[in-house]
Amino acid sequence: MRKFALMLVLLIFAGVQVILAQTTVTGTVSSSEDGKGIPGATVLVKGTTVGLTTDMSGKYSINVPASGRILQFSFVGMKTKEVTIGSQTVINVVLDPDVLDIEGVVVTALGISREKKSLGYAVQEATGEEMTRAANPSLESTLSGKFAGVQVRQSSGMPGAPSQIYIRGARAFSGNNAPLYVVDGMPISSESDYASNVTGAAYSNRAADLDPNDIESINVLKGQAAAALYGQRASNGVIIITTKKGKNATALGKPVVSFSSNVTIDNISRLPEVQQVYAQGTGGTFRPANSFTWGPKITDLPDDATYGGNNYEGHAGEFFDPYKGMWVTPQAYNNPEGFYDKNGYTFNNSINISNATTMGNYSLGFGSTNQTGIVKETGMERYNAKMAGDFRMTDKWNIGFSGNYSDSKIDKLPSGNDSWLFTVYGAPASFDLVGTPYHQEGTNGQYRQISYRRGAVGKNPYWVLENSSYQEATKRFFGNGYLEFKPATWAAIRYQIGVDSYTTNNAEYTEMGQGDLPTAAQYPTPNNPVYTYLAPTGGVIYNYGVSRRIVNSLLTATLTHSFSDDLKGNLILGNEIDHNYRELYDTYGSGFTTPGWNNLSNTNNQTSAYTSYARRTAGFFGNLNLDYKNMLYFNLTGRQDVVSSMPRDNRTYFYPSTSLSWVFTELAGLQDNKILSFGKARISYAEVGQSADEFYPKPYFVTGGATSGFLDYGVTYPWQNVTGYKLSATLYDPDLVPQNTSTIEFGFDLRFLNNRIGLDYSFFNQVAKDQIFAVPMAGSTGYAEMVMNAGEMKGVGHEVILTLKPVQTKNFDWVITTNFSKIVNEVVELAPGVENISLGGYVTPNIRASAGDTYPAIYGEQFVRDAEGRILVNEDPNDPGYGMPMVGEFGKIGDVSPNFILTVNNAFTIFKNVNVFAQLDWKDGGQMYSGTNRLMDLYGTSKRTEDRTTPFIYDGYLSNGQPNNIERGGPEDAGAYEHLYSSVLDALSEAHIYGTSFVKLREVGISVNLPKKYISAIKLNQASIGFVARNILLWSELPYFDPEASQGQGNMTSGMDYMSLPQTTSYGFSLNLTF
Repeated sequence: MRKFALMLVLLIFAGVQVILAQTTVTGTVSSSEDGKGIPGATVLVKGTTVGLTTDMSGKYSINVPASGRILQFSFVGMKTKEVTIGSQTVINVVLDPDVLDIEGVVVTALGISREKKSLGYAVQEATGEEMTRAANPSLESTLSGKFAGVQVRQSSGMPGAPSQIYIRGARAFSGNNAPLYVVDGMPISSESDYASNVTGAAYSNRAADLDPNDIESINVLKGQAAAALYGQRASNGVIIITTKKGKNATALGKPVVSFSSNVTIDNISRLPEVQQVYAQGTGGTFRPANSFTWGPKITDLPDDATYGGNNYEGHAGEFFDPYKGMWVTPQAYNNPEGFYDKNGYTFNNSINISNATTMGNYSLGFGSTNQTGIVKETGMERYNAKMAGDFRMTDKWNIGFSGNYSDSKIDKLPSGNDSWLFTVYGAPASFDLVGTPYHQEGTNGQYRQISYRRGAVGKNPYWVLENSSYQEATKRFFGNGYLEFKPATWAAIRYQIGVDSYTTNNAEYTEMGQGDLPTAAQYPTPNNPVYTYLAPTGGVIYNYGVSRRIVNSLLTATLTHSFSDDLKGNLILGNEIDHNYRELYDTYGSGFTTPGWNNLSNTNNQTSAYTSYARRTAGFFGNLNLDYKNMLYFNLTGRQDVVSSMPRDNRTYFYPSTSLSWVFTELAGLQDNKILSFGKARISYAEVGQSADEFYPKPYFVTGGATSGFLDYGVTYPWQNVTGYKLSATLYDPDLVPQNTSTIEFGFDLRFLNNRIGLDYSFFNQVAKDQIFAVPMAGSTGYAEMVMNAGEMKGVGHEVILTLKPVQTKNFDWVITTNFSKIVNEVVELAPGVENISLGGYVTPNIRASAGDTYPAIYGEQFVRDAEGRILVNEDPNDPGYGMPMVGEFGKIGDVSPNFILTVNNAFTIFKNVNVFAQLDWKDGGQMYSGTNRLMDLYGTSKRTEDRTTPFIYDGYLSNGQPNNIERGGPEDAGAYEHLYSSVLDALSEAHIYGTSFVKLREVGISVNLPKKYISAIKLNQASIGFVARNILLWSELPYFDPEASQGQGNMTSGMDYMSLPQTTSYGFSLNLTF
């Protein structure tokens, strides 16, 4: 007891000494621009965890421990300033604007704030204002062009459409290449739970749940060294999102209310050109219910033997339209133009209430986005609510929280083989798509559609829009709370726990009659002007969905120490546990009994399924930072992860990373240099892995029937509502180990002429070994594939960020920011004996990972070429393809990835009240298989097929090495063009490979801040109005379409276009008010 009392007395005495040794320093932090105090500026005792933010007037009062010698003052967009305390008790500081923001503080991994100049790797930041200036409701789309090394591959112009984001290219052949999203310190799910290939509707990424208006800033951690603290989840880079928390309120204790509203009008960005001369049919003859438009001239339709009015008394010059069932005057219709005659609209409203008190700050926000697409029945509704705050309970205890809720509903269109656009782009010029009724009259007439053709893709788009639906609805909550304890000036302990929980329900409905289309003999004729009755059949209901719950626990301890005036250190130790649970369900019913009743009990066959997965990752990490003379910065990180989705003996793995940065302008001879304001060299090395999504140690059964290996009992399930099971065709290697990606990066950051010119350069070389993917197996094994380690992919890249401020005066500022990225991904090798693997597409063409080629590559039927690579033509005069190219072998026909991407952002500020911005994107290189162009040529509807009379010589060579001199076409060879497009080129995948280089004016706008003398009377602190436009100018190698519309999701995105909904051009207005 005496010992305990003595220890207690000593502790109390020591505590008193510490308190007595502290010095209280007060002051004001203001801006050199206007002399006003800066609210929310950070004041930190350098080398300790002691710090705070200024109040609404820019004032502060901080207790400085005896070991504290320097106060550090920082604020976003201002130059950091350090002041030696000495004997001062009042320190007033004036911060200067940092033109290029190189001395500021950025948020890095695990929410750790660091000085930019201390980082040994590349990071890049964008403000919330930059993300929302163009009123784009899609967070992923707003990222386009904002960051060097980040490529956003968009899928279509459909509301809620997904995008594939690559940070420094791909690292996995067929696995996940999406970055990790972290919102207010909480890692959240961002990718889609489903994948689409060449059928069905695309599925939105979960990034679609985020409202860009809630964002305060975005930081992109590009390399492995930057993201290593997050472990294997961050192998593809990290997007760190910080939401608004009320730190910038204008007056202490006074709530600030911000309201923003914008509306945009959306229309199709690019319409295909269609031929307007020829009618439906083949061989120059009109044929109803035919897919092609190789019939007679439209002006010759009155002469048709069956439907021509010149053969019927009183109808000279007319034509009996078998679809309308009436006599009409033949004319040409531009069906794509008629179909896209409606505008889409996007309305976005958000309100945010924020406040700051002596205890802390908070923010409460609500938002709504209502979007209607350029095609009827497509659209998105999203409602968001958010609350966040940080509070200082005592000098030692801090707490905070962030919570986000979203409720979204997306109405979609299918694409690929299920697209309804086949009968838009393929509609004959003689067919009035808009003016023809889309369904018949009489018994069940509503379910007996009218279309100009038959087949799986013959559906009338207007009928399908009325009688089917594809809807995706998601309700989601994610957020976290933390508790921080600072027992001493050199120590801090923080615990954070968060959850990401959502449920997505997909409802797909197809009415009876979708596949029931009349034959040619069942259409009306002049002698029998009524449809033959065709009873509607079919009908499908498919309801399916997923519920996911992620719980993240994070514990960190931070220790700081000053070894001397020149050497300071920081050590972080921590543990993270991430638990991921997922449930999937689906219910399918087919064969309606009665049309018009969307209910499973109305179907003749029903099946259902349920699956659940659980995965857990536990990580233990440490991070050491050393700072020598504010000039040399060293960082060392190690993380050990334990993952449940790997074989039991291979679940634990360790990944190291290290970086070094040298601010050489701190050298005595370079300080205060008038030309070189700042200079830093940096280098880093890191290893990060990626584990398997799932692992099954033994063969398992799946639904699908009696087939197993060589056995086939000839039974197709479900049979009499009984579900059959069979062994899975996939095996898992019991020796599976995580993929390993190692990266070396080096670069420099330079600032010239008092930071008026900035140049950042980064080079990286990343190698991903032990790839985890399904390797095809020999048929004799009875299995199709084995998930195993094999192969290697490397990525080499250059990134340049050039920032200029050519004009900076009192009343005019002009800032130019240029982002340049050149990234080459190459598949070094696959598994032994495997030359390429499919990532998506058709049997031919498809998108593949191919050994020795850039990633990804396009494969399909090639032209027959000679030894010099020149196209050879058919020299057999008895062959219909005489003088035309020939179909060769299946092989590589294109590269998807671009040579480089260059973005130029211009921002002007005029009289401090007018802001003008413009973003121009240039993508050079890359190719796409354009299935839409191919089909328009096949059907004979594209503009290029309009000339069918001029003789032609195909651009190729003869076998003797001479240029092709075989002339085809002309009056004596009338079917040559039809055979060329519908038979020869249609079978040649390579003929439909197009370059996807483009130059696009992606964003442009202007906003005007209204003078305070006009708005103060209505209690407004700020008010602005603006005009915005997106995607208004485009030049592209790809004919007729925007190359940023493509088919499929994931790693095949941008490699194939197949009847995807086009991108849109948008114009709109915005209003922003602050009370």
